[in-house]
Amino acid sequence: MFSKIKLWFFNQKNLLKMSKFLLLTISLLLITWIFDLKYPTMKSYIPKQFLLSVEVSVNFLSNISGIYLTISIFCFTTIVTVLNKYSSSISPRMLQNFIDRTGVLGLYGIFVSGFFYSVISILLLQDLSPDQHVAAGSIGIAYSIIAMLSFIAFSREVIDNIKVSNIIESVYDDCEKLIDKEVELRKKANQYKENKKSIEIPIIAESSGYLFEIKADEILNVLKGIKAELIINKKIGEYITKGEALGNLKIFQHDIKDDENKELGEKISPLFLINIYNDRQEDYHGGIVNLTEIANMALSPGTNDPNTAIVCINKMSSLLGKLLSEGNHFIILKENEDVKVIYQSYSVEDELYLGFSQIISYSAGDPLVTKAILQGIYIIYTMADISAKKSVKNFFDASYDILIKNFNHEIHLNIYRKIKNNMEEGVRLEDNTSQ
Repeated sequence: MFSKIKLWFFNQKNLLKMSKFLLLTISLLLITWIFDLKYPTMKSYIPKQFLLSVEVSVNFLSNISGIYLTISIFCFTTIVTVLNKYSSSISPRMLQNFIDRTGVLGLYGIFVSGFFYSVISILLLQDLSPDQHVAAGSIGIAYSIIAMLSFIAFSREVIDNIKVSNIIESVYDDCEKLIDKEVELRKKANQYKENKKSIEIPIIAESSGYLFEIKADEILNVLKGIKAELIINKKIGEYITKGEALGNLKIFQHDIKDDENKELGEKISPLFLINIYNDRQEDYHGGIVNLTEIANMALSPGTNDPNTAIVCINKMSSLLGKLLSEGNHFIILKENEDVKVIYQSYSVEDELYLGFSQIISYSAGDPLVTKAILQGIYIIYTMADISAKKSVKNFFDASYDILIKNFNHEIHLNIYRKIKNNMEEGVRLEDNTSQ
């Protein structure tokens, strides 16, 4: 039940970001009601300079309510315009990133909240004497100042976040932090010995959708007192079909009955949360995919901006090189003295294919983009752990064969051959070092 509530809150987060400002409206109206209607004597503790007459307050609130309504419409129009730009020129997947990073829904909620406060305050003040001093107008003035400061901050955020170079840099920074964390976890990870005898139990998905979260702490509780290792083969953000195997539970003790083994599998399956929407916020692959899509959009005939694609390739190559610098391709989500919950990540081939396959297809014979792709894979090779170098080299050779088919002139081929020769030289040096 709690898991369903958590998923509902995540799926409705955009609505909740705006709705929370209704609580602000209610709070301000409650303060107004206390000072102006319920306990008017409390206004004696407020300096007279901060109180306005009912007539002035009503005039101000009526005017500001119209302004709030106008700005709300303007903000909504601006948000839709920027989102259209993201969809057509950057990446449709980046829409939620823009909303989260700029707080556009929060600003929209501020002005909507201000509108409701203004019009309802007018209703509360209508039965008071025109020359009586109240706090409603003063609160409205303070709120309008805060709203305008928020609008200035919003304008600056929008300007910064529609510049492609800033978008790429922010995606890179976020992804780099996640990869640094991933690399540290991989360094510490180790499995039980492979030759240790075990009973394997498949963990089956209970519904279809995207793998959202793995409740590793609760899995440890279910397996408490049992020597076991849960290897999760499906990835966060990967689409799962009901009945598909999510991973294997290896039990290293043989005093457990078959019925108990089956019961363990049934208890663990619900601890894999599956959502109807994909969530890559805590997964570095989200950043890799975003850079890939920005590059593909830049290479499309409608945009025709290969230099932006080259920047994305350079950033992505740096990230993948750092990721593959560690030999392990799994992390330990949680462990105790008996149980390990192991999350198996993508292989070297999968990482490279995810990052470069579409860009190779979209490059369409652009010479500088082709050079950036080959140079990027070579950089990954130089940074990669010895266990990953062979796979990187194989991917380089395959990419080279695909890309050079688009070129016949020696002026291009000589540059690409030079990169290939550098790769071959690096391989020979590695072989000599290992010997």
